[in-house]
Amino acid sequence: MKVAVCNSVGIDSEGYAMIHSPSRWTNSTKDLSIFTYYPWELAYASSILKRDTDHEVKFFDGCLRKWDHDAYVEQVSDFGPDYLVMDSATRTIEADSRFAKEIKRRFGTKLIFCGPHATTFPDEVGEYADHVVLREYELVVRDILQGKKPGDIPGLYPNVNLRPPLDVNDLPLPEDDDVSRLAYGMPGEPSSEYLEIQAYASRGCPLSCTFCVCGNISYSRPNWRPRNPENVVMELRNLRQRYPQLEGIFFDEEVHNGSKKYILELTKAIRENGLADLKYDVMCGQWPMDEEVLDAMKSAGYYMVRLGIETAGEHAAQGMDLGRKFNVPRLTQLMKYGSSIGLKFYGTFTFGGQGSTDDCDKKTIALINDLLDNGYLWRFQLSISTPQPGTPYYNWAKSNGYLREMDWKRFDGGNCCVVDLPGYPAERVLANFREAEKAYEKGFNRRYSVTAKDTFSALNIPQPREILLFRSTRMKQMNHVTDALRHAFPNSRIVVLTQASALAEVKQNPRVNEAIPYGDAHFNDKTFPGGIAEDLQRRGFSLGVIPYNNISGNGYSEIKAIGRRLGVKKLIAVNIEGKIFDLENPGDLGRSHLR
Repeated sequence: MKVAVCNSVGIDSEGYAMIHSPSRWTNSTKDLSIFTYYPWELAYASSILKRDTDHEVKFFDGCLRKWDHDAYVEQVSDFGPDYLVMDSATRTIEADSRFAKEIKRRFGTKLIFCGPHATTFPDEVGEYADHVVLREYELVVRDILQGKKPGDIPGLYPNVNLRPPLDVNDLPLPEDDDVSRLAYGMPGEPSSEYLEIQAYASRGCPLSCTFCVCGNISYSRPNWRPRNPENVVMELRNLRQRYPQLEGIFFDEEVHNGSKKYILELTKAIRENGLADLKYDVMCGQWPMDEEVLDAMKSAGYYMVRLGIETAGEHAAQGMDLGRKFNVPRLTQLMKYGSSIGLKFYGTFTFGGQGSTDDCDKKTIALINDLLDNGYLWRFQLSISTPQPGTPYYNWAKSNGYLREMDWKRFDGGNCCVVDLPGYPAERVLANFREAEKAYEKGFNRRYSVTAKDTFSALNIPQPREILLFRSTRMKQMNHVTDALRHAFPNSRIVVLTQASALAEVKQNPRVNEAIPYGDAHFNDKTFPGGIAEDLQRRGFSLGVIPYNNISGNGYSEIKAIGRRLGVKKLIAVNIEGKIFDLENPGDLGRSHLR
């Protein structure tokens, strides 16, 4: 039989691209070039099916490929599956069910639906799915496709006996054949500063915050299961051998450091196996962390520690049942020490959670600004606490009449607020959320402060007659770059190649001599207008500059190709921290400013 294992539809009927996050909240954006998370549980399911069954199994990812309904249907129709396995979030269920029903209509395909929405609404999903799997699903899906009797399969609805948590050390490596794990790093999660592959050293969380999908839906009870350090090292070695260009690992599990003993053992194993030269970006909790742990992380190549801070309000922390996760003085102490030894900290904050008040969320805004001002917070993420169905927050809000709507497409923590809390309506939550967003600019300015007027002064090249500057990042950074170019090359003409939609804003910069619009699509070598390319080639630019909105330049291959196609004599780039890259000598990438 043929089995299609499918991540969610990539672009919904309203043109929103899905950022589908397994076991967390899924959101969406009109930016169709957005990254997507590696669908790790679905990927493990695919590998298990390939290992433990004789079926022809093929993995598809509509989110990665940015397939809308029609494109996804055609891709999977070419395969003609007998079974289709899907993991759907509440945000994606409308598009996913429409897609699956069409595949079933065409081929009589049996549908297996998994994930948080299926777990929470099994009767609803069972109206079109042949099998509905509850909670952790890899081994349940395997049992179905091995032909076991449905009544004998724990975790298959409506069986009441749930399957105990699986042994994470018995898992094969997740899917890396039908899709490349490296592809999820191009572009990767925006705050990851290197070309990183997402991996998982553990599963679950010992806490049970009221808003959390993992602790309340994905598993039958709060739990944390680490993989043996040697098992993790084996995977790291495999990834490094398979992908020589790999720069780092994003350990994106719920809590990477669930115990001090484990993280000390894992960091020791990384060091002893010669893997500390990779860059590690990790999701952590502050409660099992101390200075010894931070020292061990730093010595093993860890560069960014992501902490679920959530709130600075005590009432909100109680309502969200943060427990040991909430300790602002200890948090600040740890971030101060970690910053002093060269670690970067990323914080996640949420607004409008269960128990939140206007005062709580204003305290959170103050904490964000304080951490930024002290240099302890490198990057951060803001979300509107959205009651995902099946969580205690959802059940509480629904039973008390606090939900203001039930449109699943609006259960999107990056865009909408669907709850009116007592004395704290959705409009006030959104106002505080928007106020907190202003801190993004402060964080950006701090990270970019390295870019002083002498950024380009170290370039050992003659004064160019004309400089071609690509509008490849936000205007704030573009303005920094033009300032630095004008300082280094006061007699050169600066010509900006820009999207038509940004033309007026580019022209407002007095240091720009000329702005050339090419269209509104992203830079793409194949679709770049031929007439404009010919005109730029004839001008013979001696210097081209590509600003990166990240550290390593990951995701900028199309712009580089256009620059070379235009015959730019010397092509350079400058990253978000002001470091210059010589694109003619990529071996020196990121090591130092050009001399």
